[in-house]
Amino acid sequence: MHLNDSCSKHFTYSDLIECGETFHGSGIGNLPQEPESWQALSVLASEILDPVVEHFGPLQLTYGFCSPELAKARRRFARVHQTTPSIYPPSDQHAAHEYNDKGLRICTRGGAACDFIVPDISSLNIALWIGKHLLFDRLYYYAPDRPIHVSYTEASGCGEVTVMKPKMTGRGYIPTTMAVSRFLERFADES
Repeated sequence: MHLNDSCSKHFTYSDLIECGETFHGSGIGNLPQEPESWQALSVLASEILDPVVEHFGPLQLTYGFCSPELAKARRRFARVHQTTPSIYPPSDQHAAHEYNDKGLRICTRGGAACDFIVPDISSLNIALWIGKHLLFDRLYYYAPDRPIHVSYTEASGCGEVTVMKPKMTGRGYIPTTMAVSRFLERFADES
């Protein structure tokens, strides 16, 4: 696989690997080492991102694949800027099928994840549409004007949605996880 190869109808591997401010500011190569990671990125783009583009129009990827080196750079960036790193590689699926330096899979959930926003469209509307029309593993919803996080695995079914409410301190979030049906019921009137 090569960065400029198509991984779906609307995306190349580069789109999912070379995105996000930490990547652009780090100079890290960030290439997947495992063939399963390349495949998971392709499936994520085909099953989630392509349908979103076809329904809402072009989207902006804000965070995609995260190699162990990029995860370290994100943690360093957060320390320097005294912010929360906003990643948790053991469960957020941005590492896809990669291994850590101890030879263990970074995230045992498999699949892959990305964060994105569609300009001028409420992220709540996008999250609700995904919940109604697509199979996914996990979706994190932050706010109407913030990117959403979505993951997909081959075993994806009707996944779960985590609503991230900002803490009063302004650092971090209070997650509330629910079934897709509960999310659709709870937020349908707010879209």
